[in-house]
Amino acid sequence: MSKIVSLLMVGLVTIGSVAFAQADLDVFPIGTTTMVYNIVTEELDEPQILELVVTAHGDDRYTVRMVTEQTGDEDELATGFGFIFGATRVSSGGGHDVSYTSLQALMDQRSRLQEGAEYQLPGGVFTDIVGVTIAGVWCLEGTLLDEDDPDARMTVAFALTNPVYISPRIRAEELRGGEWVETFALELMEYTVTEGGG
Repeated sequence: MSKIVSLLMVGLVTIGSVAFAQADLDVFPIGTTTMVYNIVTEELDEPQILELVVTAHGDDRYTVRMVTEQTGDEDELATGFGFIFGATRVSSGGGHDVSYTSLQALMDQRSRLQEGAEYQLPGGVFTDIVGVTIAGVWCLEGTLLDEDDPDARMTVAFALTNPVYISPRIRAEELRGGEWVETFALELMEYTVTEGGG
């Protein structure tokens, strides 16, 4: 597993303190917001499911529930269960890294991002920005390029219309033999809100 994938997974497991936590809990509506993601890596034969549920009780109290599910053979499940256990070890695989500082800066300013624009960041650039709808959530999505590592790129979507706890789409790719190969992908597949009575 490449280092960029491992670092992304570590960030996702520690949801409360990473750049991918796109919304503070206090912006979720009173009630229950359910976000279901598919996670794919090179090492897994089948996608892994991540379900995140945020319940806002209305009295400055919240409940966050995370459930993962994976189907695979004994080796796949025993050697990491992909998302959860794989995140506890960082491999130097492809030697790729990702700047959480750059991602945090982009997330903090996501409402100011413009389609078609390009933003210079410390050590890289965020480019190819387009508007996309992912599971009913309007987003701006672009590609993060690291000037020190031209053989890696990451696509990230920032939600604009609905609060999400993890980016609606994250895709890591490595350049191998002149072709871009997807090494990790996380995508929001379902987004539902049941308001009231949290």
